[in-house]
Amino acid sequence: KYIVLSVSIMWGVLANSEPFIKTDNLWLRTDIEALANLGVVKTPITTWPLTWGPVLKDLQNANVNSIPEQYHSTFFRVLRTGRRETGDDNAFTELRISASQEPQLLRYFGDKARDKREFSTRTSGMSNNFAWNLEVTLAPDSVDSDDKRFDGSYVSAIGGNWVFSLGQIEQWWGPGFQHSIILSNNAKPIPAVYLKRNYAEAFETPLLSWIGPWTFNGFIGQLDDQRTIDQAKLIGMSVAFKPFDSLEVGLRRTAQWGGEGRPETFDSFIDMMIGLDNCDEGSLSCEDNSNEPGNQLAGIDLTWRPNWVVPASLYMQTIGEDEAGYAPSKKSFLYGASLNAAVFDNPLMISLEYTDTKVDGDGNTPGEEFSGYNVMYEHGIYRDGYRYLGRSIGSTVDNDSLAT
Repeated sequence: KYIVLSVSIMWGVLANSEPFIKTDNLWLRTDIEALANLGVVKTPITTWPLTWGPVLKDLQNANVNSIPEQYHSTFFRVLRTGRRETGDDNAFTELRISASQEPQLLRYFGDKARDKREFSTRTSGMSNNFAWNLEVTLAPDSVDSDDKRFDGSYVSAIGGNWVFSLGQIEQWWGPGFQHSIILSNNAKPIPAVYLKRNYAEAFETPLLSWIGPWTFNGFIGQLDDQRTIDQAKLIGMSVAFKPFDSLEVGLRRTAQWGGEGRPETFDSFIDMMIGLDNCDEGSLSCEDNSNEPGNQLAGIDLTWRPNWVVPASLYMQTIGEDEAGYAPSKKSFLYGASLNAAVFDNPLMISLEYTDTKVDGDGNTPGEEFSGYNVMYEHGIYRDGYRYLGRSIGSTVDNDSLAT
């Protein structure tokens, strides 16, 4: 049995003031998903946090009369929220108190609290070119002894069509609602530098225009917890695009690199970027792993939004822990479907999801026994694995688990 009590006290010029749609609001995501399934929101929406700019642009360009009447309230609710949160020179302050019987060990999209008792305060604001959020959380008796943290804090600046940020921002890469195999809100956000494309405009050149609207997200952060290899870096890159209005494609990649006793040279970084990190590749030797550049995950997710009577999406994600033939191998899989409905003008979403974090045998040595266990988030050099403060950076169920 799990009971959560959460109380928020807010004041400010407006109800909120941030350029990002973050991972802690499942209701808002449900509305945006419904509008995307209806074809109203055309920008890619599987890489969170989203920026408000392209979502508002799609809503402002939409013909409301072409939207089924039962979704008009959904449309105007998102439009009002976006305009309110992105108004110029806004300021916002919030106090939040939450309590539960147990710490939240399994986290999904939309979750806020982590520990049994939390007291949080935050102040955010934005102008034409800058945005900030200062957030402090006190969590007595935290399960990971991180009793004071700054999760969610950031400062951002816009330059051209790019958003540069510095802080600790929760991310969620992929179409799933309960899991992302590669990057989710399960672990606490690490201190990082972020680069995000603001508007998802398509290329104008005919050679690349077929990609359609596209987004880019990248970051490099410091794993500052106690680890077998201290001060390791976490690097991530993601590109999402829509070659058709009904299809969104996400290409995802993350890597642990460097740290105490590990190479942090330019050549090592380039080897990591181009995928030369197996001991039998390039100048590397399986007898001496001192020059192996890192531990990588990479893969793809697909989201199909068929034009059915009931707005819906079908999606899948596959992430490989290894590489063979310049493609991900030793892969885990996620499959899901969601249906949207409006009941008395209130959004209703039904989501079904299947996740298996045991890996297949693709890319394994022929004839060698391979169980698929103890692989996905493990590594022979980075022995703490793909984790931060003891929690998986990917799926909330960690290694070798089946979840439906």
